[in-house]
Amino acid sequence: MEQDKLLLAFDIGTTAVKGGVYTTAGKCLFSGAVAYAKVSAQAGWVEQNPADWTRCMAALLQRAGQHCDLERVAATAICSQVNTHVFVDKRGRALANAIVWEDQRCAGVAQQLNREVPAGLGPLDASSLVCRAAWIKRFRPQIWHRTHCILSPKDYCILQLTGEWVTDALSSVGLVDSAGNYLNDLLALVDGLPQRLPAIRPVDQLIGEVRDNAWDIAGCPVVTGTMDCWASLFGSGAFAAGKGFQVAGTSEILGLVAGQRGEAAGVVSFPVYRHRYLYAGPTQAGGDALTWFAGAQGSSVEALLSAVGGAASHSGPLLFLPYLMGERAPIWDAKARGAFIGLNKHHRQACMTRAIMEGVAFSARHLLEPLQAAAGFHCGSLAISGGASRSDLGCQVKADIMNRSLRRVENIDTGVFGAALMAATGIGVYQDLDEAAAQGVLFDRSFEPRAQHRDRYDSLYRIYRQSYRQLRPVFEDLYRLGGS
Repeated sequence: MEQDKLLLAFDIGTTAVKGGVYTTAGKCLFSGAVAYAKVSAQAGWVEQNPADWTRCMAALLQRAGQHCDLERVAATAICSQVNTHVFVDKRGRALANAIVWEDQRCAGVAQQLNREVPAGLGPLDASSLVCRAAWIKRFRPQIWHRTHCILSPKDYCILQLTGEWVTDALSSVGLVDSAGNYLNDLLALVDGLPQRLPAIRPVDQLIGEVRDNAWDIAGCPVVTGTMDCWASLFGSGAFAAGKGFQVAGTSEILGLVAGQRGEAAGVVSFPVYRHRYLYAGPTQAGGDALTWFAGAQGSSVEALLSAVGGAASHSGPLLFLPYLMGERAPIWDAKARGAFIGLNKHHRQACMTRAIMEGVAFSARHLLEPLQAAAGFHCGSLAISGGASRSDLGCQVKADIMNRSLRRVENIDTGVFGAALMAATGIGVYQDLDEAAAQGVLFDRSFEPRAQHRDRYDSLYRIYRQSYRQLRPVFEDLYRLGGS
């Protein structure tokens, strides 16, 4: 019977692999995460060991088996971080650590390639696969020579599960046209790159079966899956024109769905997918900013949040620019740096914690402005999810600063749940992803903006925007001094 089927899903994230087992009705039977480290061999470099992804998946599968009957799993799918790349040989072995989306080593290569990018196909940034390929070819030629394919994390994991070399058009950010075909004129910037890319398949297509008995789910059908942004869109129930979502994770990811084509500087415009246009953007630091501060204070994020309270706002205004490793959308400035602005001797740890929370919310508000311009509508409500959305205080601060209603979804790991919905669609539980997103997503509670905070936060936001503009020359000088 269909109600006896289970869905297994994974999200290969920046700091952990998350996994979940769901019924076809959307009930979560198991949810877990296994963390892993990032490696930074040089300033501005961020890498991960691809073996950690599959190791963590196997650990989660073992834990899931203690709570669920894995023989009932009818399909599995994976989503993952995007613009993280692993160079793989023809036997499926990683030739080096994966280059993570945060990595800025290719900023100089991007500047050079942007002089050659065909009109309408750029600009490229440090996280572009084209720039990564050019960097490897130039500085690691021995790796380039042995590279059979360049894969995203979820595509690498699918290869290990099934032996299939596939990706999807939605994960191929900036590399495909509106029909989902590779942009050959762009790929031609790096000789040999087109031959090193996987085949493109639909996100909800069955592509193979788990082939290794060591996984305890041998023979389980595997669905293509997609990048975390689109998976979270599905898992947030936002797969319809006029809707929007926000993922409060390591970074903040915001997206709006429109029924017509638009354009705005600073945001990612995805190729049309099933008559929807997704305009989205990732900031560089979201929850990662609080994680950094907690580590610097020898504390935990939970302890910091519990100590904030209302008193933190009575020591004078304090702003935080969350550009700890540069900023992505909407300013795309790898040289930008974090800063506390307005510190005085009355400020304490709690004040700085609140300022960090507010700074992350200001960055989300900044991103929402060009997203609305591109989508062509004012979005008064966003579905919010992600690990940081567990904090009621964090959600309320964002609702106040963004002046938006935030509806928190019940399955807050929307990347994992979105992957489960793709798996369900792949085996026919749902007719299509429209039905999956509309029927499979439930909401926990709403956070409404409080009018009494409006004037203060509007004023602080203006100063926040002004601060970056005025500090930009300073960031340039620090970069020239080796501050990257």
